[in-house]
Amino acid sequence: MLKFTKIYTMKIVFFGSPEFVLPTLKALHSKPNIEILAVVTQKDKPVGRKHQLTPQPVKVLAETLGLKVIQSENSAELETELSSLEADFFVVMAYGVILSAKLLQMPKLGAINVHASLLPKYRGASPIQEALLHGDKETGITIIKMDEKLDHGDIYLIRRIKIEGSDNQDSLRHKIGSLSAEIMPLLLEDVASSKLRAIPQNHSKATFCRKIKKSDAKIDWNKSAEEICNLVRAYNPWPIAYTEISGKKLQILEAKTDTESLPTGHFSLVSKALKIGTAKGSLLPQKVCLEGKKEMNIKEFLNGYSKLFLEN
Repeated sequence: MLKFTKIYTMKIVFFGSPEFVLPTLKALHSKPNIEILAVVTQKDKPVGRKHQLTPQPVKVLAETLGLKVIQSENSAELETELSSLEADFFVVMAYGVILSAKLLQMPKLGAINVHASLLPKYRGASPIQEALLHGDKETGITIIKMDEKLDHGDIYLIRRIKIEGSDNQDSLRHKIGSLSAEIMPLLLEDVASSKLRAIPQNHSKATFCRKIKKSDAKIDWNKSAEEICNLVRAYNPWPIAYTEISGKKLQILEAKTDTESLPTGHFSLVSKALKIGTAKGSLLPQKVCLEGKKEMNIKEFLNGYSKLFLEN
């Protein structure tokens, strides 16, 4: 006689906000042995020049999937809302708000966080940008059991991915989102069945990164061309690296480097290319956006605005 094993249904609360976590939420929702009790996300934010109130991408998807949505950034309110749910796991990915000690103790099997770096490297708010700023050749995700300290918890799993020369913040974020979606459902099963146990981080090797500000994106031409190119990659699509030309802001969305030496900060038009001098080598913008205009490749830009450089 055949014997049927009952599938253990894991009850979870998902915490997240931005677009790149959507594949993970979809993957968890698609599994018959996972029940999503609620989705917690940040409140709707004003966006654009008109400051139109806009929901977080996670809220939009959760409502489409028919899931309960909780929008609160207040620990006491969340503790009240979630205390009766009896979740097995909290799954946290780029939620953007620190969870209280009381919240972390609520799920029966723990609160699990997906962090976008190879911990203990780059704990904090901007690990993807930090990897690009440093010119790292690889990054990945680390899945940890959360504790009260930032990105400090014991590690369940690390997965590495190569950083390509063409990668920027946006492309790397999507790679990490896809990797998380692939891993998380099986990882929850392995943790629930005690097949996978967490091990402590090496805290002596911890490095930290901070929240990015708009002002961080202003280009310092006293840095090398390679460093500035890394900054361009790290800050696309936000806050976008920029400089000024003839009193106008010029955003640089893509760039290459050249070994040619030019005076620091000097703009030079050579063979229908724009070169800008740095402390070491020169930067060649490939895609730009002039204040008040649309994005353009460098050829389109020079065809329309080369006079700016004669004035500079």
